[in-house]
Amino acid sequence: MVQTVFIVHPRFDLPDHWHGPDAFIAYASYLSILDRSAALSRCADFGLRLGSRQTLASLGPVGRVMQHAATLGEALTDFVTFQIGNSTGGAVYLHRSGDDFAFGYGIYDPQTQASRAMYDLVVAVGFTLIRDLTAGRILPLEVLMIGREPAEPAPYRSLTHRPIRFDQSETCLILSRAQLEFPLERADLAAREALLGALSERLLQAPWGAVSRVRHALRSLMLRGVHSMPGVAAHLQIHPRSLRRELAGEGTTFEAIKDDIRYAVARQLLSMTQLAAADVGMSLGYSTPSAFVHAFRRWSGVSPIQWRRQRREG
Repeated sequence: MVQTVFIVHPRFDLPDHWHGPDAFIAYASYLSILDRSAALSRCADFGLRLGSRQTLASLGPVGRVMQHAATLGEALTDFVTFQIGNSTGGAVYLHRSGDDFAFGYGIYDPQTQASRAMYDLVVAVGFTLIRDLTAGRILPLEVLMIGREPAEPAPYRSLTHRPIRFDQSETCLILSRAQLEFPLERADLAAREALLGALSERLLQAPWGAVSRVRHALRSLMLRGVHSMPGVAAHLQIHPRSLRRELAGEGTTFEAIKDDIRYAVARQLLSMTQLAAADVGMSLGYSTPSAFVHAFRRWSGVSPIQWRRQRREG
């Protein structure tokens, strides 16, 4: 399965001779290129700079649908719905967070290493999209970031102009309900419905299969406390038995996919944050620290604390 990253123009806009697996960059390769570019340029805020250059036009048809939405919340929901057409290595999500809402991004590709540049990039993209949709009249309430506070936080402050909390278990922008209800000036119901129909048809013809659909859904649902097959099946609007059969046909199980995602996210949090191992486990839905330690040892051969120590020493 070839994977894409959402800032690349989606498959829908590519010329016919570009369609096919070779038209996309594998997600892990994209992150490697991104991190290498940041290192070679010696630009600590490379991801922020790159993300701030993205626009709604960068999203192709998805961006056009968002432009015609009635409200900011509707536009962001469109992005969440169709973003899998641009990326099957990380998931955009929008869910309740206390009294407010989190508009965020989570990497789940099991082949990837932790990438600070990527999370920087998506925060900048989020601010840029919200700015373009609302003509600069809406700013998120605050920002949560996976990753420790950098030695030089000024680029983050100048980009966001909002409070930032580093060393968190997710990377997201916090928005209020009133902000999500902000009306968009370019709202056009007829144009939006026409574009939605075309995008929905393309998604039905998508090649990524049940495994990628489950991975994409589960990464965001975990943040809402949903970890079960029935919960994911309900989200995907498919009966659990049917989903189980589809996954079996692709040579895997729901539990294997969940393990892959949990292991990928656990590695990110252990390497990029100072969160206690127990807190990492809790964020992944483990009821006790010992359950998380047991699972992590099964995946890696060592405990979370040992893995973190080896990673930092290395």
